[in-house]
Amino acid sequence: MGTIHICHHIDTEGPLWENIEELFLRLKHIFNIKLDPTYENLERLQKGEINISSEEKAELLLVVDPHTVGFKRNWGMIEEMLERVMSPTYRNKMVDSFGNGWVYNWHVMDHVGFGPDNPRHRDIGYHNIFDFYNYIIKTTNSDKDRIHWHFHPVSLYKQAHIPATCYDNCMPVLHEIISRRLIDKDWFPVVNRAGFHTERFDSNLFLEQWIPFDPSNQAVSDSAQPKFQKDLDQGRFGDWRGAPSDWSLYHPDLYDWRKPGNAKRVIGRTLNMKSRHRNITLDEIENAFIKASKGEDVYMGITNHDWREMSTEIDAFRSDLSTIANKYPDIKYRFSETVEAFRKVLGFSEKTILDNQLIMEGDIQENKLRVEIKNGEIFGPQPYLAFKTNEGAYFHDNFDFGSNEREFTYTFDRYTAQLENLEQISVASNDKFGSTEILHFNEF
Repeated sequence: MGTIHICHHIDTEGPLWENIEELFLRLKHIFNIKLDPTYENLERLQKGEINISSEEKAELLLVVDPHTVGFKRNWGMIEEMLERVMSPTYRNKMVDSFGNGWVYNWHVMDHVGFGPDNPRHRDIGYHNIFDFYNYIIKTTNSDKDRIHWHFHPVSLYKQAHIPATCYDNCMPVLHEIISRRLIDKDWFPVVNRAGFHTERFDSNLFLEQWIPFDPSNQAVSDSAQPKFQKDLDQGRFGDWRGAPSDWSLYHPDLYDWRKPGNAKRVIGRTLNMKSRHRNITLDEIENAFIKASKGEDVYMGITNHDWREMSTEIDAFRSDLSTIANKYPDIKYRFSETVEAFRKVLGFSEKTILDNQLIMEGDIQENKLRVEIKNGEIFGPQPYLAFKTNEGAYFHDNFDFGSNEREFTYTFDRYTAQLENLEQISVASNDKFGSTEILHFNEF
């Protein structure tokens, strides 16, 4: 019998505020419903008191559900929720087959690169959300939780409330976020959760350079796809049509992230919790148990946001999980941190991970940085290079190859940056096992 590794991924974005006009604008766009934006009309919609088809009404009720539109509008509301759901009492309200409580994987993003248009009151700034979650993990003694990576591309008009899908349009912002986290926080991403569940050609190539684990697949059957939500039509957001939907891990194709191929990173499947689309269901949970009954370890991801009431979503999932687990008493399941889960399902032994763990060494001689891979293999074609100037600017750049395939060099001069103008240089890489190696240089 295999073990099911249940990984709870939270798209961790901080407070979210929405006025009633924005909600009704979305309803007009999705369902062509034209009503005055009032709370009375919202209540009518929630009661189903409108004349539309029964199929359409079912999807509409998901969109206007009080839970769906019940946002955590400020940090105080989020902190109150986190103190409840991160407490030992709540974590151990249901334990796994090994007696362990709930584990959270916090995929933290920075809201940066936007203009002044911020109608949903996002917390704009580098490290704001990252620092808060480091604080809350420490103060709640949540030592099994980990912070991971989440990124939303910046929209064409730099509006903080508009989701976008193109990495190429905001590459400087993307690299500055990573460079700042590496230099300021000694942190480098190892697990990606795709912003708005969406990958495209450019993000597929970017992730393939740096990040080995990617639990973003949301493939579902055609019958489970939203039929009437126009903003999700034809893979507009979260296009995972044709990707594996049987809880398998897979290496993607270099040109199509949905197809199994020869790329290096590993994609896992993660479904939503009490959202308006692509939700985890009893059937999906049972499919994981059936797969495990055939002797396979299974990666089962579930996801939500920190700006909704998380206990409502977790409790609903726990109830469904108990129902299915009682049908399969011989199948064990574990609440897992995602790196550990990927390693287990991929069959990496602890000895293999330790024997091949990435070790890098580096030095600066005259004006040249040299980095050598002393043990293991880097994930991707090169380590990640970032540096900070004395004026507080952050930059990322590419390495040159060194004298052999395990050596990389970078020259600091008038064509790049002068060493005397720099405060810090940092280098990072992951290996395929999800281990991270970071080097910092402060004296040149």
